[in-house]
Amino acid sequence: MIPRWALCSLLLAVATAAADEAADGHAWLADRVTEYNELRGRLGPAELARHVIDRSVDMDRFADHVLRRYVTNSLADFAEHLNDDEHDRYVASARQRLVEALRQRLVEDLTDSLTKAVVGGLTVTDADFDPTGGTVTLASDAAAGELDVHVLRGDNGDWRIEDISIAGRGLSRRYRDRYEDALDRRYSPAVLEARLRQLDYIMLEDFTASGDGDVPLGWRWRDRDEDRRKPYQVRLLDGQTYLAAQDSGGSVLLLRFAHWNPRQFPIMTWCWRADSLPAGGDERFGHTNDSAAGIYVFFSQTWIGMPRHIKYVWSSTLGEGFIGRRDRIARPYFVVVESGEEKLGEWLFASVDLEEHYDRTWGGRPKSRTQGLGLLTDANSTDSRAEAYYADIRVWSREAFEAGRVQDHCDCYRGLEPLESDTERGTAGVPLNSGMTP
Repeated sequence: MIPRWALCSLLLAVATAAADEAADGHAWLADRVTEYNELRGRLGPAELARHVIDRSVDMDRFADHVLRRYVTNSLADFAEHLNDDEHDRYVASARQRLVEALRQRLVEDLTDSLTKAVVGGLTVTDADFDPTGGTVTLASDAAAGELDVHVLRGDNGDWRIEDISIAGRGLSRRYRDRYEDALDRRYSPAVLEARLRQLDYIMLEDFTASGDGDVPLGWRWRDRDEDRRKPYQVRLLDGQTYLAAQDSGGSVLLLRFAHWNPRQFPIMTWCWRADSLPAGGDERFGHTNDSAAGIYVFFSQTWIGMPRHIKYVWSSTLGEGFIGRRDRIARPYFVVVESGEEKLGEWLFASVDLEEHYDRTWGGRPKSRTQGLGLLTDANSTDSRAEAYYADIRVWSREAFEAGRVQDHCDCYRGLEPLESDTERGTAGVPLNSGMTP
């Protein structure tokens, strides 16, 4: 039996340690306030904002409050088509991009407040801490009212700010309300990222989530292609990431879910390069239906479940601007964006109007939510060879297009010379079997 005096001593020691830890949290926040007040006169608004956010805010915790289960829910389509490891990596990659975008938004919003002198000098007026966290109330000499700063002690013992309440309402809640439409899980995380970064475009795919030499993360193929070699691999060269593709008979279509509103973002751009065209390729006929490069946009489905999709191609023989469709069920309309050998070996910028092409092919306007994307380099019908490269697929607002802000973004690839090993290998994985499969 433990003596009473020993038990009392133990309880006193625990209480003292807890008080010390709480005091540590109070002291840490007080030091940050003192540091901020001193730096106000030495640093510009943008530099001060970056310093405060990076030194004091736990971005992962703040992002948890803003995003909640949004990332997992918005990527639910991928769960049944990726193995557990791939799914976890894909979700983690998407979440990390959003955390970085949210940090940028915090920095820019704080910079704006500092520039307009909305936030002045700060003074601690109250504090309430326990060993794991606490709340400090701050008063500003530039604004009426007070700020409640919520601080948490991490597993590593470091203290960080996890949220701030203004007039009783958390900053994370304000962000959730501001981006409520983009936090709709019907749309891909790239849509929210674009909103947070205040971009004119959504980055649909830049292949940076994938490792060098891998099939791009999140992309899969049709059941019938499961046993075929996958002649696609992501490459990283001189800091730039792109997808290398080569086919001499496999004809494997890569597919990926991608959900955005094509009515709001109807202008699609990308970078591509063709090094070898399938001999005699002509997309109008089955026996010559090969393209050095093709990008599919899956808009929706017909009432019998057939995909409404358009394929944008680099054709061996058909002229630029040609629009056609093979006379078989579920075949896509195709639009020739580039043609022939004149520009082989060059990285080219491509731009298309999805709404215009949808109206000219399927008729009317597309639905407000797309289904996905596809990539295909093939030479099986002509029994020849095709080689191409893809990078930086974006969609832009029409307002940005009409204002002249849609510019060629492919310069960073033009000095690259693809490696000889770019298209030598491919890997296998779980097939994609979805409603957008043609």
